[in-house]
Amino acid sequence: MTRIKLFFIAIVSSTVLFSCKKDDDSASVVPPRDRATQYASDIADIESYLKTHYLTVTTDANNNPIPAITAIPEGGSQVSIWNQTEYPLQFKMVKNDLRTYSTADPIVGKLIEDPVEYKLYYIKIREGVGQPARLLDSTLVTYKGHLLDGTQFDYRPNPIWLSQERVVSGWRNLMTEFKTGNAIDDPSNPGGTLLTDYGVGLLFIPSGLGYYNSPPSGSSVQAYSPLVFNLNLHSVKYTDADGDGILSYLEDLNGNGNYYDDDTDGDGIPDFLDVDDDGDGTRTRTEIKDSFGNLYPFDLIPNCAGTTGGLKRYLDPSCE
Repeated sequence: MTRIKLFFIAIVSSTVLFSCKKDDDSASVVPPRDRATQYASDIADIESYLKTHYLTVTTDANNNPIPAITAIPEGGSQVSIWNQTEYPLQFKMVKNDLRTYSTADPIVGKLIEDPVEYKLYYIKIREGVGQPARLLDSTLVTYKGHLLDGTQFDYRPNPIWLSQERVVSGWRNLMTEFKTGNAIDDPSNPGGTLLTDYGVGLLFIPSGLGYYNSPPSGSSVQAYSPLVFNLNLHSVKYTDADGDGILSYLEDLNGNGNYYDDDTDGDGIPDFLDVDDDGDGTRTRTEIKDSFGNLYPFDLIPNCAGTTGGLKRYLDPSCE
């Protein structure tokens, strides 16, 4: 059963979209520095940037905000990003959640060793009005990425789907602060769509939660570069990473945001990657179907007694 399970998951995992995370064809990797030492340098540079640049926000024809960051000129009176209050500078503390994979551990991978607790600064220009993004979703975004010296290294003015699992850790952990918007018919372009009311933000990412010592091949990003992103979150597609009929975000049973520490059957494969969550030899997808072969809505998945409430039967190995 385990071998079948792993093979199925490997197929599902191989189809995940690739995005702005560094890929296997990265630039020559420089020897890694001590992460705590590098973070101290990065956060000092980011905070200096925030204190020496100012923010302006204009709007497009559909009243969507467009933020821009500009250096305060010598003798300038502009209020810095650090001190301005119209769009409060916020931060969250996170640990690096980057995982590495090998032939010995191709499914769950291994969490990298990084002792640093990172301060991630961000600005919420507009939260958005729709669904929240989660760590494992696919997100439809437009964005621009640049370095602290203003060098632009990536620009996606047209919406693109990115898998949250395949982007840099800083992006992934800040995306959850925003929500999607609306898509409406464009009266000036029959058959076209207008994207409105979506989440708009600015992200300031230390290199340890970015590309660190191995930036993408051919990009203008140098090793150990902090990153700045202008982000627009348009839509979210909730994922089912293992194809078992349970959306991945619903498999975070303890609700702590860590999808890897929920392992009902204790087989070393977290539930969101496990096609047989309770290890009883019957696939989860089979256990959550009704007598007509249709998947139950999540809230209506029965327990062993056939009623709702309590432990759902796909998590209970005692069900027959």
